[in-house]
Amino acid sequence: MATAPVWTPTPEAIERSRLAAFLRHTGHRDLPGLDRWARADPAAFWGEAARWLDLDWQRRPDAVVDGLQQPHRARWFPGGALNIAENALDRWIRRGDGDRVALRWETEQGDHGAWTFAELAAETDRVARGLLDRGVGFGDRVGIQLPMVRESVVAALACARIGAITVTLFSGFGESAVAGRLADCGAVALICADGFPRKGRTVPVREMAARVAARTPSLRTCVVVESGGADGASGGPALPGEVPWRSLGGDGPREPLPAAHCPTDHPLMIAYTSGTTGRPKGIVLGHAGFAVKAGTDTAWCFDVGPQDVSSWITDPGWIMSPITVLGGLVAGSAVAVYGGAVDHPDPGRLWRFAERAGVTMLGVSPTLIRTLARHGAEQAVPEPPGTVRVFASSGEPWTPDAFDWLFTAVGRRRIPVINYSGGTEVSGAILSNTTMQPVVPCGFAGALPGMGAEVAGSDGRAVTGAVGELVLRRPSPGMPLGFWGDPQRYVDTYWSRWPGTWLHGDFAEVDGDGVWFIRGRSDDTMNVAGKRLGPAEIEQVVGEHPGVSESAAFGTPDPVKGEAVVVLVVPTAAAAPDGLAGEVTALVRERLGAALSPRAVHAVPRLPRTRSGKILRRVIRAVYLGEPPGDLSSLDDPGAVDAVREVR
Repeated sequence: MATAPVWTPTPEAIERSRLAAFLRHTGHRDLPGLDRWARADPAAFWGEAARWLDLDWQRRPDAVVDGLQQPHRARWFPGGALNIAENALDRWIRRGDGDRVALRWETEQGDHGAWTFAELAAETDRVARGLLDRGVGFGDRVGIQLPMVRESVVAALACARIGAITVTLFSGFGESAVAGRLADCGAVALICADGFPRKGRTVPVREMAARVAARTPSLRTCVVVESGGADGASGGPALPGEVPWRSLGGDGPREPLPAAHCPTDHPLMIAYTSGTTGRPKGIVLGHAGFAVKAGTDTAWCFDVGPQDVSSWITDPGWIMSPITVLGGLVAGSAVAVYGGAVDHPDPGRLWRFAERAGVTMLGVSPTLIRTLARHGAEQAVPEPPGTVRVFASSGEPWTPDAFDWLFTAVGRRRIPVINYSGGTEVSGAILSNTTMQPVVPCGFAGALPGMGAEVAGSDGRAVTGAVGELVLRRPSPGMPLGFWGDPQRYVDTYWSRWPGTWLHGDFAEVDGDGVWFIRGRSDDTMNVAGKRLGPAEIEQVVGEHPGVSESAAFGTPDPVKGEAVVVLVVPTAAAAPDGLAGEVTALVRERLGAALSPRAVHAVPRLPRTRSGKILRRVIRAVYLGEPPGDLSSLDDPGAVDAVREVR
């Protein structure tokens, strides 16, 4: 079936594209040729990518990559040293751009402002010194749970400057999700808000942070960003080693703080993602690899550089925040952050923020667009954003209606939508549109050069025109250094199915016109409003209820979130049936946060399993939705499927 583009770049757009500049840098005439070269010689390709970014190395690497013959063991830029904070800030100051705006911000209450590269560097140094004064240093893990405010940008840069390892935490996570992640990596510090604004009210955080601290013995310092809320959010229990954000480094020197010497295999961050089974995976990403991958992605996919302002409406706990902030600054762009609800006090708030901040690249999610679209174009888009020339989207597949609303009602069919998919595991995109290529609704122009992507059939061989597994045939610099404390799990998760091949966990398809599409997850992972969530994390919390003997969580279609969580529970013999569903829902909401609470909880006498005892979540989901359940030959008890049909 033909897939017609809705947007085609002009010759002027192609000429100004930073991806076109990289083509000229390498001497290639077109993107297919660039991709062929990258597949044939990934070391040469990524070496030129790093050279094109013109990074400041603390020590130049001995080679681009070592160990390509065993992709899961590949070491990028061995022998080198690079600090990403130095490349995000100091590099531009040294090149005469200290007075150029680096960060713009706006809060839900209407506060807004801007810092130059020199001012942002000075604030970063202040906080970095404050952390050092509190005994936080090189290699220490620091949790950051903040909304999308200027302090979240400074916190990430300050940790990177001293070589501390950030642990990214969704601001809406509940106690168990935060405590589990901090305990797993032995975090010594937590940077959090005492509350944050949400639609005119302040959401309190301090009491939850106190409970988290009580469950994290390694935690000895808590830096608190005061929300300034008027409803008592700033009161409550003291936290271990508590220090106000504003007092960090208050009496220290004012000269620049030298960036910590970071070997290229030194971790920058630990980003936890939920999988199908077991505890969340602590994906470790490094300074150099993240700088190269996120820096080239923001330049090549979003077409941003020194004259641009990049912004992504997301949360600091999700990977698009560090990609946009750190990657954008490395690419030379200024960044803008908005902290609060995008539809408060009215649904036009987002576009006014973009206009005031001079945003040229605006990242959104399909869930956000569906939320705004419910208000109608007249209310939600009184005037199209005049400064924006590129939209971007990630986190979940588009639906045609949401894509059309953004492209037509907001962008007036003039602004390209850069569909961008990959994720935490690769520090950026595998598939993406670019401003050099036509845009097809909901699709991707292709696989990014350097990623070696293919769609594989059941035998592991490449297929076209059919749905298969999204795989990578080559390693790339943004891939993990490993999983925190569990190196074998990293190999088992991504590299074990087919030798030398990365299995990403998405179903994908390439149509006859060469357009790529993501067709959903190939495992049981849910995607709730762009937030990847494994059933194990839900089921672990549900299992804490004394009235539940076992459970199965799965995702179901939701018109706004994309997917919503549904949980089936098997009650214990002593459980009181009345109120169990409400109690389980409340427990998940309390422990994991409101954004991840179930839409429905149903009691069943037993769960469908294989004869070996594995819960068949895909069968449960299909039966619950009234879809064909597929092969049931491995089912132990057919009556368990009938029980699911009765509750749907």
